Amino acid sequence: MSNSLSLFAFGSGLASNNPDCALGPWYLYYHPELFNAKKMRVHWDTLIQTTALERGLDVLPLVEDNIKELSQAVLPLAEEKEPFCVIGGDHSCAIGTWSAVAHANRQQGDMGLIWIDAHMDSHTHLTSISKNIHGMPVACLLGEGPQGLSQVLDSHPKLKPENLCIIGVRSYEPAEAALLKRLGVRVFLMDEVQQRGFQAVLTEAWQQVSRTTCGVGLSIDMDAIDPLDAPGVGCPEPKGIRGADLVSALSTHFTSRSLLGLELAEFNPIEDTQGKTAQLLVDLIHAAYPFVSSGTHST
Repeated sequence: MSNSLSLFAFGSGLASNNPDCALGPWYLYYHPELFNAKKMRVHWDTLIQTTALERGLDVLPLVEDNIKELSQAVLPLAEEKEPFCVIGGDHSCAIGTWSAVAHANRQQGDMGLIWIDAHMDSHTHLTSISKNIHGMPVACLLGEGPQGLSQVLDSHPKLKPENLCIIGVRSYEPAEAALLKRLGVRVFLMDEVQQRGFQAVLTEAWQQVSRTTCGVGLSIDMDAIDPLDAPGVGCPEPKGIRGADLVSALSTHFTSRSLLGLELAEFNPIEDTQGKTAQLLVDLIHAAYPFVSSGTHST
């Protein structure tokens, strides 16, 4: 395994209601000092950028193109088990990221996924009121979305419901909750996280999604974190996971395990305060991949 981390920039906000999230990866690209400070060995593998005036399902063809481009870029690293991190952009990037990981590992077994988010992101194109695709990636990965989004790289669902856990939810709509309940997806609402503690919840989630799978991926929407610690996000929701708790849990939970991939989405530098969210995002990458801090880094 390489001791350098490949970063993928998904510089698109087409699928969201806040296009400023497209600037998140570029902010990090142009601020290498954030990685330098931790002596992280990183390099930017692929930079995806796109803009459009349309919103909702009108941008579906463009979003499909972006997602397919990302999936093709991630696929070789997923096949070689090389460490990588996708930085969104809106959370539709997850369709490309985890479609690639599932496809690359299909001969070895099913993939597990821990999804940390203030929202369920589990609408389909039929149930969504806004029709914004960033609210649909979980449904698409479960095989419940439009064909162009749910059959990326192959026609199989990318996740089985029992191999997915969603943590930190505190804003959702009945239709997406009904879908997850019907399929049997384990959802840890924020009330449960606060009652039990994030570490305990993450441990249970890991045990479930790793039980019968060949490995586990981690997708984090930065809005899962309390706005006090991460003000620079696309759709902030109060009373979230504290940033220090998330960093600490990743540091203790993933360092001794094989992570199929990491994804961090919906960082909005326009709304950030004194670089708090950007710094926290880098801290999360470092917590999940501490080995990339050996030697000098490259960009």
